[in-house]
Amino acid sequence: MTRKHLAALWAALSLVGCGGGSGFGAAPGGSQDIALARTKIDQGQIPRPEDFVAEGLFAEHDLPLDGPACEQVLCLSTATAIAPALDTGRQEVFVQVGFSSGVDPATFRRKPLDVALVIDHSGSMGGDPMEAVKAAARTLVDKLDQNDTLSLVLFDNSVSTLVSQGPVKDRAALKRSIDTIEDGGGTCIECGLREGFKQLATRKVEPSRARRLFLFTDAMPNVGATGDGEFMELLRENSQKGRDTTVFGVNIAFGQELVTKMSAVRGSNYFYLSDAERTRKVFDEDFDFLVTPIAYDLKMALTPAEGSRVEAVYGLPGVEPGASQAVMDVATVFLSRRRGAVLARLSRPEQGQVPPNQQLVTSTFSYSAAEGNSGTAVTLTASYEGSEPLVSSEAWYSQRTVRKTVALTNFILGARMACDKWMNGEKVQAREVADRTADLLRSEAEVLDDAPLRTEAELASKLAALMVP
Repeated sequence: MTRKHLAALWAALSLVGCGGGSGFGAAPGGSQDIALARTKIDQGQIPRPEDFVAEGLFAEHDLPLDGPACEQVLCLSTATAIAPALDTGRQEVFVQVGFSSGVDPATFRRKPLDVALVIDHSGSMGGDPMEAVKAAARTLVDKLDQNDTLSLVLFDNSVSTLVSQGPVKDRAALKRSIDTIEDGGGTCIECGLREGFKQLATRKVEPSRARRLFLFTDAMPNVGATGDGEFMELLRENSQKGRDTTVFGVNIAFGQELVTKMSAVRGSNYFYLSDAERTRKVFDEDFDFLVTPIAYDLKMALTPAEGSRVEAVYGLPGVEPGASQAVMDVATVFLSRRRGAVLARLSRPEQGQVPPNQQLVTSTFSYSAAEGNSGTAVTLTASYEGSEPLVSSEAWYSQRTVRKTVALTNFILGARMACDKWMNGEKVQAREVADRTADLLRSEAEVLDDAPLRTEAELASKLAALMVP
């Protein structure tokens, strides 16, 4: 598939109910990992509750749903579970929305890029974080070619431009510029963003090219704008002009909550670079995907059966609990090596039996294609498909993958609850929740015989072991 052919597919993008296949996956933007939480636990620290981000954990796992092969650039499908939620112990209805793509891996090529490389070299970045950023920046330069352009912007309490926007010709010279960076000063993220976007604005807007600002930072602003609303407005304003953002987080003292909100903006995503291996994977395996949006403004309206309410949505921020309908906005869908997911949690109208073939939710989807065309709304449904009534003490899963996704969600719920209790001084209760979370993950990993889920069970066990009352 040439770039021209891929653009044509984007222009004809349609949303259909289908499952996996031999093509790539697709995943929502926003946080792409929980590497900060993993790093803290590995270093013997108890993370903050907000370090456990559901969309980040989902993005680390391949969560394919069964169904016919995806033959479009973007396909959506649903699966259903009726199972206990760890935080309440009640049996709830869970509906997974799965993402996949039919783009051919053998022929896919990313668009040429105009890149603004914006690096935080404030005092808080000194030592290992600064060296990690310089190594990552050098790796990024290696991923670019003669069809791409790059600028290099540094900020502390002020901003400077080491390299103005121009074609990538002399990689060695660019790397020498990166090697000269030293830490010192305050942190004016706003300064860096504004100058980076200014550099990108010097490039002519062309549909055949992509424009993206790469921000390397520990997200601890203390000069200029410091509120998340100000940053998000700046990112939104530039995204509307075709200038998107990827944030790379570094440093154990990292502002996770700020970046989680920033990365939810249209066209944005976020990765935490915990070590050299993580950096290698992001740039060697994921680079072409993290710069390739395939759809914007995907709107999903989930309407539960009469008497039910939307309790929560995991994998997307901003859905209020207790609504009779979940209206969810996925700002951006990116091409991915993995099949992504969003999970809605619905209350049961009563804790009695669920009759066979009961429809549990109706889902309506619409979107804007990456090349600007609108898609047709599609309706999918999810039902309890068992042959016998399901009582409140039983669990049921329409597919293996939705069982795993519910287990991952219960991990997030349990880890957040345990860390919150620990921070509030309820240490005995925190350890009890952490142990219960680890036990649940171990059990589900064995039932599903799932190695990545076993890894999460080990992480949950490490977290529990740190919580010594």
